[in-house]
Amino acid sequence: MKTGHLATRLMLAAIFLAVAVYFGVYLAAYFNDPYTISYAYDYVSEDAVAVTGYVVREEAALAGGGELVYCQRGEGERVRAGGTVALIYPDAQSLERADDLRALEERMQQLLYARNLASGAQTTLRLDEDIAQRLVALRAAMAGGDLARADETSFALRSSLLRRSYAAGGADSLDSSIAALQAQIDQLSAGQDSGATRISADRGGLFSSLADGYESVLTPETIRDMTVADYEAIAPSGQTGGVGKLIYGDTWYYVALMDSEDISHMALGDTVTIRFQKGLDRDLEMTVEAVSPAQDGRQVVTFSSRKYVSLTTLLRRQSAQVIFSSYTGIRVPRSAVRIVSETVTDEEGAPVLDEKGMEQVRRTTGVYCLWGNTARFKPVDVLYSGDDFALVRSTLDTAEEVSKTQEQIRLRAGDEVIITAYDLYDGK
Repeated sequence: MKTGHLATRLMLAAIFLAVAVYFGVYLAAYFNDPYTISYAYDYVSEDAVAVTGYVVREEAALAGGGELVYCQRGEGERVRAGGTVALIYPDAQSLERADDLRALEERMQQLLYARNLASGAQTTLRLDEDIAQRLVALRAAMAGGDLARADETSFALRSSLLRRSYAAGGADSLDSSIAALQAQIDQLSAGQDSGATRISADRGGLFSSLADGYESVLTPETIRDMTVADYEAIAPSGQTGGVGKLIYGDTWYYVALMDSEDISHMALGDTVTIRFQKGLDRDLEMTVEAVSPAQDGRQVVTFSSRKYVSLTTLLRRQSAQVIFSSYTGIRVPRSAVRIVSETVTDEEGAPVLDEKGMEQVRRTTGVYCLWGNTARFKPVDVLYSGDDFALVRSTLDTAEEVSKTQEQIRLRAGDEVIITAYDLYDGK
């Protein structure tokens, strides 16, 4: 009995010892050869500086104003010379009657459009798709803070909803609604004698409802030779409000105060990317038009563009990023980028010697990635190096032909990149 107990105890002790040795060896290997990893991912890095400046255009404020004004033009709409911009009514009753008449005429246009639509499921489906698209556009405009675009989209959405409601009904109901509406329009038009004052455009241009007092202060002429002192003295005139303004020409400017150190990245005539913080949902390619003399390490820089002037009508003082260059690649930790040296050999495996009789060495830049439970070296080209990261691309991305075997060493977004490891080599 005692012998059986002794054998059992010895067997348990042996098992415990084997387990302890196994974990001991594993922990020793781990602490002697630790490694850390990070995931590679697509990234865009930009060399940019933040500035604040003014949007400048050739523009003139329109005379007139008050609460009894009706603007006939939308924001950014082009007006021909002599075209009507707004109407000023003599009293509130005349303005209210004119608004009612315009609302009825607008509804009449929508009803006539609905009657001309073909009936059936195809028409209903088309209108449903249109309503869905306008809802998405309205949400995007509100999220971006573009109230002018939100107002236009809201108007179009109301029109689509009205057309949809009549498209689902019968033609008799639509005809009777059109007849009743036409009677209201005729009755209201018969008594319409508003005596409104017409405001017209002296020359063709783009209409904007915002007159902020900078129209005569910031002009293409005043910013041409603007100094740092002139920039710091910019202030609006007392002429604000009114009916709005007209913007002339297709060229507009952005003038900003920048550090001289940042200006060293560009020269007159260079093209840079400007990204406004709000008010415009796209990057702009602008030309460096003028640079003032330096004062206290700062200079006034003027950028110009001939695109999207109709989208800048509500912009004046704007914060922006001036982007000098942009790099797109795969982001990896900077410490993960390594240079591997290997001796160049011939077809027989013998080292190739240079003119001095020294063995030729090939140096390859790359990163080690986990491939199953081994390390795989993947050659890369470094595109940009930051403080703690690098943007790289696989050397295979520029190769004309790539074999199936070579595909295994192509670096891709999502690869597990080894940052630190002891005695790291390909295939470890």
